[in-house]
Amino acid sequence: MNYTIKDVGERTLLKMFEELIDAGDLPYNDDAVAFSLSENLSLVINIDTFVAKTDAPPDMTPYQMGAKTATMAISDLGAKGVQPLFTIASGAFPSDFNVEKTVEIIKGIKETSNNYGAKYLGGDTNEADDIILSVVSAGTANKEKLIKRNGAQIGDILLTTGYFGYTGAGFKVFLEQYEVRKTQCEKFKEAIYNPKARLKEGLLLAEFGKITSCIDSSDGLAWCLTEILRRKEGYGITIEKMPIDATILEFAKERNLNAYDLALYSGEEFELVFTVNPKDLADLTSFMKKNGAKIFPIGKIIESSTNKIQLETESEIIDIQPKGWEHFK
Repeated sequence: MNYTIKDVGERTLLKMFEELIDAGDLPYNDDAVAFSLSENLSLVINIDTFVAKTDAPPDMTPYQMGAKTATMAISDLGAKGVQPLFTIASGAFPSDFNVEKTVEIIKGIKETSNNYGAKYLGGDTNEADDIILSVVSAGTANKEKLIKRNGAQIGDILLTTGYFGYTGAGFKVFLEQYEVRKTQCEKFKEAIYNPKARLKEGLLLAEFGKITSCIDSSDGLAWCLTEILRRKEGYGITIEKMPIDATILEFAKERNLNAYDLALYSGEEFELVFTVNPKDLADLTSFMKKNGAKIFPIGKIIESSTNKIQLETESEIIDIQPKGWEHFK
């Protein structure tokens, strides 16, 4: 049948690609790819693409566009516990796009790369009808220390590196013109226009050495949880404490919005979602605190014949739907 990409969506398209991909040191469709350099060492690479028409919120500056694209690429290496050594970039621009703004985009890529300890080594340019940026981040890692996204076991504790819902609230404000308090607006604006990768935390998790799975949350918390359970028959997830802070709860209540939906389904956050055996939780908590990093237990991996992901509140049990940001749809 003559299907279009829009008909099937990004995730179905990725499944169709799977049989065409050569095997590496990380499973297919993990946060990054890895290639063996030696018996013990892997080259770990990620590429992310930013398209202004779909990815730039109103009034985003050229510098912020470049910075966000670099952050996207580096965040996925952080989820594998890998320090990026360098980035390269490809940029396609309309021929009538302002030269100074083009340079600002590249400054955003370079300075963001440098801020995370990576060198920016240049790249390629081309012409297009929109601003299209791709950044590759690369580093090396001991194969035994690579954190995969598929290693969670029943009984493992589920944690995150931060709160969710800021981007969901921000989309309501900056795209749908919801009214907002000034103090709320600043937090939402920072999350959308100046996101930060949790590279430090990812490197610490790799150093700790006992993390069973980890994933970057840029496609949304609900989809992260779905990915953690991929190909794991008989597994489920119970969320016992949603990682939402008071600002999101306050905004949702004032605007008659569902705070859980803001936190679960919005995407564009760059927190890490990861699991650890309960016997290692106390040591992990102590280790992360000693190194100035916060982590938040939110639930656990359970045995489940239905593979359900559920949120337990004081009054009800809510099924979390396997959905999140998806290109082409």
